[in-house]
Amino acid sequence: MRQLRIIVHIALAQLLGRRRQTLLVTAGVAIGAMVMIITFALTNGIIASIQEKIINVSPMITITGERMPGKERILVSSSSADSVVMASRIIPDEKREITPYPRVLSLLKEIIEVDAVSPFVQTSGVLRKGKSIRQVSLKGVDPFGEGKIVNLESNIVQGSLAELGFTPGGIILGDGLARKLRARYHDIVRVTTEKGAVSSMTVVGTFASGFSAADDNTGYVNLVRGQAMTGRSRNAVSGVGVHAISMDHLHTLARQIEQVTGYRAETWDEVNANLLDVFRRNNNITLLLVVFVFIVSGFGIANTFVTIVLQKQRDIAILKSIGFSVRSIGSIFLIQGAVIGVAGMLLGCAGGFVLTEVIRALPLSFGESAVIRGSSLAVVHTLSSYLITMAFSLVVSIGASVAPARRAARLQPVQILRA
Repeated sequence: MRQLRIIVHIALAQLLGRRRQTLLVTAGVAIGAMVMIITFALTNGIIASIQEKIINVSPMITITGERMPGKERILVSSSSADSVVMASRIIPDEKREITPYPRVLSLLKEIIEVDAVSPFVQTSGVLRKGKSIRQVSLKGVDPFGEGKIVNLESNIVQGSLAELGFTPGGIILGDGLARKLRARYHDIVRVTTEKGAVSSMTVVGTFASGFSAADDNTGYVNLVRGQAMTGRSRNAVSGVGVHAISMDHLHTLARQIEQVTGYRAETWDEVNANLLDVFRRNNNITLLLVVFVFIVSGFGIANTFVTIVLQKQRDIAILKSIGFSVRSIGSIFLIQGAVIGVAGMLLGCAGGFVLTEVIRALPLSFGESAVIRGSSLAVVHTLSSYLITMAFSLVVSIGASVAPARRAARLQPVQILRA
């Protein structure tokens, strides 16, 4: 125990004796830790913001018109306890649609985890107002049901979702799309569907979700109008949106819905998998670059310790000659590495937290071309990001001191003292 106290005292004395170098290498570790904390917070914030915006405009689970293999029949009615009537769901022209959708809705409502459902019709078209022409993704919805599965009502900037319900020829536009068309509340726009049908519609509202893919390209129309645009019967829809009681176990619920209805069901992250993968890949690349900052600081630590070994050869030789073991000599430099790592880790984590909060408070915007629009950057702190940063700081600092420690331990005191 006494020898350990002496070793710790020597390690600290050497660090304090070279304060400038000690501060520089500690600052290197602190900067690396701070940059990693900021990077974790921003990348987690971006992913969380994207997920929030997607869930804001998309159902938790979307049932498509694609039939599951081996599920070509569906229970339509039961005339008695011992008999059922089965109806074929095979459509002659192989059009992907859910029909009869009221029966599918009734089946979904029997699932305890399902909180709300809303049928929809999806199609594309072209909007025209004056000389302005824009492509649009049209979604025919039941306004009352759609308001239960997405936060469309809270995103309305002008007009209301209820107005869409009592206006057969009404359309709600994303605010980005409305600006590009120069369309205002109660303006008339011309809609050309993908089938070539042309009609006039009244803008009964605009919405802003903060998700550019929706705000710049989406228009909501009444469900009946959407069915007419796509040539579907009143009994058929493109899909059904599902809102679950909880976000937990959505994939399990989707598989259950497939078994009950016989139609393909996709969770919100499966529908938007490509977009989420792009951002996760970019975040991983950014974190990899931050790792190199730590590696550079590690070289700084190793360089400092090698210099100490060269300058303190006689002191090391004396320690070995009075009985200090090879392990004890090496421990001096490992302790120094740990001290620098802990100091840099604490300073970096504290500084990273403060800076991320400053960044959160700054009024920043990436403009209309950004995927996610907002007045500030999203920041998310997680315990795992701090633990990873702390562990990496210690590993780099102690790892950088291993080679100098081994070099010091191999010094021969007789040869050094004779020189």
